Amino acid sequence: MLSPTTTPGSPEMPRKHRRPVWGFGPFSDALRSGDYRKIALSIALLLGAAAALIGGAFATFTDSVTAGPQAITSGTVKIAVGPVNDAATGATNIAAGDTIAREADLNSTGGTIANKEITLKFSASPTSLLDTDPTNGLQVAVKACTVAWTRKVETPPPAFKYTCGGTESTVKIGGAETASVGTLEATAAALTPLNSLGTGGQDFLVFTLTLPAGAPGNLGKVATPCSGTSGGTEATENLEGCSSTLTYTFQATQRNAIAQ
Repeated sequence: MLSPTTTPGSPEMPRKHRRPVWGFGPFSDALRSGDYRKIALSIALLLGAAAALIGGAFATFTDSVTAGPQAITSGTVKIAVGPVNDAATGATNIAAGDTIAREADLNSTGGTIANKEITLKFSASPTSLLDTDPTNGLQVAVKACTVAWTRKVETPPPAFKYTCGGTESTVKIGGAETASVGTLEATAAALTPLNSLGTGGQDFLVFTLTLPAGAPGNLGKVATPCSGTSGGTEATENLEGCSSTLTYTFQATQRNAIAQ
């Protein structure tokens, strides 16, 4: 194998002018291995020094502290019908001018947040001109009593009659004393005043539905029962033979937001 020496065939040169020829002998391998180790060690030392410098540059004094604990709970808006709910009792064979009174008490005893308003809305299934006609169809009015109403059921015909043993007052529907069921099917209206607006409030309410005395019905002019043009006359509308099943929906909305 070749090793550092003078080039074969060349004249002998003084030792100080001789240039080694690098080959692949044991001496060369040992020299190269040592160089690599030195280079690797140098790189490792440089990286270590750099890491120490970087770590030292970002070192700082720190401290921390906590506050609290702070417990936060949300309240509830809750209204219920009761203790009396006579609204589930229907009426049959009504005629123009008839009234249907039913007690449906309202309370907010389960709520912890006061209410800004409580609205009333109707829906019907099945539906008919009785509930969809805002002019000739059913109209509603609401009365309140400071104590529970006294109910008397009369026969015949079956009728619920209520008397107030305390102070009786009118509950307005959207600011009016009466409203049509048809209008309240399209848009809910606020009931005022109500004790149930406050937490733990109780209202003893009687809802009276009335079929207007002028509701048209003449089979001789409109032969098909419960048909014709809404808001029509005897010649164009017939409210005889209609059937509607009403659902009362009360919705409470929380009080205005406050800072706490």
